[in-house]
Amino acid sequence: MPNIILQREPLKFGLGGWAIDSMTQILQELDFTGQTGIEVEVLTRPGAPDEMITQMASGAQAGNSPYDVIDFEDELAVTGSRAGWYMGLDDLLPSDFWDDWTEGALGVTDVWDRYDGELFRIHHNFEACYWWARKDWFDAKGIALPTTWEEAAALGDAFTDADAGVWATEDGLVSGGFLNVYLAVITMQAGGNPFEVGDEFRTALEYVNDLMKSKTLNPASLQKDYDQQNADYLADRVAFMRQWPFFYDLAHGAEDWYEEGKAVVILPPAGPAGAKNSTYAAGWGWGIPKNTKRGDEAKELVKWLVDKQNAAKMVDYSVWYLGARNSVLEAANGEGVAEYLQMYSDAGVIGTRPFDENFVQASSILEESASAYLTDQISLDDAVDQARSRMERL
Repeated sequence: MPNIILQREPLKFGLGGWAIDSMTQILQELDFTGQTGIEVEVLTRPGAPDEMITQMASGAQAGNSPYDVIDFEDELAVTGSRAGWYMGLDDLLPSDFWDDWTEGALGVTDVWDRYDGELFRIHHNFEACYWWARKDWFDAKGIALPTTWEEAAALGDAFTDADAGVWATEDGLVSGGFLNVYLAVITMQAGGNPFEVGDEFRTALEYVNDLMKSKTLNPASLQKDYDQQNADYLADRVAFMRQWPFFYDLAHGAEDWYEEGKAVVILPPAGPAGAKNSTYAAGWGWGIPKNTKRGDEAKELVKWLVDKQNAAKMVDYSVWYLGARNSVLEAANGEGVAEYLQMYSDAGVIGTRPFDENFVQASSILEESASAYLTDQISLDDAVDQARSRMERL
């Protein structure tokens, strides 16, 4: 047992609201307190990145932290690591720790979880954008599932009936964090990084605009979030779409709607750059605020969470803990979303999420320029020029 002195107050562990029940169950049933003598209080942290950044910044300014261990996303990873909010984690890990990780996950770790060579976050999930299709509709029309941009763009003629509210494809593209995800994926498919605002970004914008003008992509996507997008798919108004893994549970949980063939995962339609790196994986991970007063105990919790045996067991509780570690994938046994993660990994289509040192601000710039172009307020040239000049001033 670690040489830890039990303190009166429990360790404060901040997670998103959707993870509270599963983590509470994990800590109890895998007996963390029994093994370490450390009591843990599971707390709901703000769900929106900007709200969490504000909370963490206030704590850092006061020299304290509302949490001793946190689960956090990419936006907070970039902002907090550059602000010096997190404790280094390299010394917590056994020498063979990274042998358990897939090549794709190691690439993500190097870009998103290290700063100045020091590890500050350890991913517990690896969430790729997947493409979901109404294979039953495609089969009924005798149409092949799309494998390229050109094939996808042609599907408006086959499926869209705007008067009936049915579209070949739809997405959640409202500004404020949604549109930048789609821009990043499409620019990767064009062969570039959106934050470089190069020719590939221009190609991506032009392609998205063409999808809308040809009535393949529902233009109302620009006012929709993921909840609205998913609701339209489950209301039989969308033939195929991009979405994060949580749609698996939504589709399979819609008992009055779900049937085999209604939500089939296909590979991303390949753009000019080909199939490789035609989507990316985002993820959340564990970290320790530098201002915690309980550093030794916080380290014990993180060591326990990333332990090979514990991480493999956690995937049984929720897809939220489906990481790209060999032990975790083996434990998942190809069931649920794990089947698709393996499918995408084998096909080599999962790349590293495009990165920028000023990720939050840079994403806003790209969204504003793209939104103005896609709603016919400015030309394509103006959208690219505005995005490029503002990025240069960051």
